[in-house]
Formats: sequence, structure tokens, C-alpha cells
Amino acid sequence: HYFALPTNPGEQFYMFCTLAAWLINKTGHHFDQPRESDDPNATISNILLELRSFGNSVDFPPSKLKAGYGEQVCYVLDCLAEEVLKHISFSWKRPAYPAEEQDDETVVEDDAELTLNKIEDEIAVSSRIGNC
Repeated sequence: HYFALPTNPGEQFYMFCTLAAWLINKTGHHFDQPRESDDPNATISNILLELRSFGNSVDFPPSKLKAGYGEQVCYVLDCLAEEVLKHISFSWKRPAYPAEEQDDETVVEDDAELTLNKIEDEIAVSSRIGNC
């Protein structure tokens, strides 16, 4: 959400570069942590160079990343995060669900429903007897 919409482009750009650098380092590649005083064009160029080295395509102008938010920023971060997961050999597993136990509330509700049905039956019988 932070990188999807504009809030503070200068801050978002710096956070994007910092996060991208961290992710690149997590893949085992060396990437210097960017500073706010760095040339934004050089930083973007280096991030995209790393992204391409992983085999990801970049079919948008680098200037799209300068804003620090938007679809392209999210794309770059998503690709880098995916590379980190590959690097650490992360794999998804099926969730293990605990065995379901019957709640006491369910039993109480069932009893209440039976009692209500019994009362309705008794009312129906008494109204038939009263009509005779």
C-alpha cells in the first residue's frame, strides 16, 4: 500500500531505493546502501541492472521509478522479493489445519432449537384441541 499511491514522493523514492538495496543484498548480490544525496538516476540504473541480471524484463522507462510509487515500483519490489525467496530456497507448504472440535455453543444452540420446535409443536397441538 505504501508504494501504490503518492504520499511523499521524496520519502517514498528513498524508501524504495533502500528496500530494493536490502532485497538485492538478501539475494547474495552486493549492493551499496543508497544515501539521500546519491544521484537518483544512477541509483535507479543500478537497481534495474540488478533486476535484469536475474532475468527480469524491464519494459518501462526508468523515470517511472523516480516518483517512488506506482505500478513499476511495486513490480520491481515484487520481482526482487521473488528472487530473495528463490535464493533462500523458500517453498510453500500446504497449511496444517487443527482437528475441529464441536463447540459447546453449537450443542446449546441445537438444544435451544429443539426446545423451540417442541414448544411450537405443543402450541399447534393445543390449538387443534382447542378448536374441537
